[in-house]
Amino acid sequence: MTKAALQAAYVLSDDLGASFAERLFTSPRRYPRPDRERAVLASGRPSTVSVPLRSPRWRGGTIDLATWRWGHGPAVLLVHGWEGRGSQLGSFVGPLVSAGLSVVTFDAPGHGDSPDHRLYLTDLADAIEGVATACGPLHGIVAHSFGAAGVLLAHSRNNVFAARNVMISPNVIIDDAVAKFARMVGLDDADRTSLEARLAAHTGIPVESLRIDNLVDAEVRGERGDSLLVVHDLEDREVRIDHGHALAGAWPNARLLATTGLGHRRILRDDAVIAATVEVLREGVQPPVSDLVREVDRQLESL
Repeated sequence: MTKAALQAAYVLSDDLGASFAERLFTSPRRYPRPDRERAVLASGRPSTVSVPLRSPRWRGGTIDLATWRWGHGPAVLLVHGWEGRGSQLGSFVGPLVSAGLSVVTFDAPGHGDSPDHRLYLTDLADAIEGVATACGPLHGIVAHSFGAAGVLLAHSRNNVFAARNVMISPNVIIDDAVAKFARMVGLDDADRTSLEARLAAHTGIPVESLRIDNLVDAEVRGERGDSLLVVHDLEDREVRIDHGHALAGAWPNARLLATTGLGHRRILRDDAVIAATVEVLREGVQPPVSDLVREVDRQLESL
């Protein structure tokens, strides 16, 4: 039905069709939270963060984003992807808190409990910057899918940095995402070019400028020494592992962990993926007092 409506809009006028295509491309569907995610959020400390959005649509206004926090250590920010929710990364919360870290997540504009119904990549980067500023210096970032693209754009603006980064199923080849959408809704090359022009006019960033090498800035990464673990499933049908390889190849000293049979979302609940993520992020963190007490008890028992 959507594809037919879009084609009808193009018949009436190219401008109408392009406007409709832009709206479709930037309008996420909002899905309900499953019970397991609700349980995780219930254990956190909820709040709202007022974030300024630079998009012309917002005219310099702000948006109040739903956020949650757990623990009392160095902060790790969890960033969800397109049509996702912060609670999708809820399986990481307990293990990270047990490792002595504080965990922060949020729902992006147009997602979960946050307002609005549209999301541009620049909006997501603004949201990440705003939440990161509110929660203090970041020890680490875990981003899923389109969330990784938002983190990279925030990185490229020199506004958000973390020494330890984990990007899972990263959807970071932006022109590939546009091409996939164009094929799905039946846009020809001219219509796709028109869509890209509208996106560039809205965000101030041409799609061709959002290349991996521009977003990563290997020189800055190398100077800072920020680490990156990329996790991607070989059978991911939504975002090809090519994205993971491209990101790992552009970021100095990045490591790629390829999984099998976990797909695009189940990967977020896999014990081995969670363990690998915690291993990266716990580096340099003082163990919780309970762990220190247990270690002292163990040593005393061995005397």
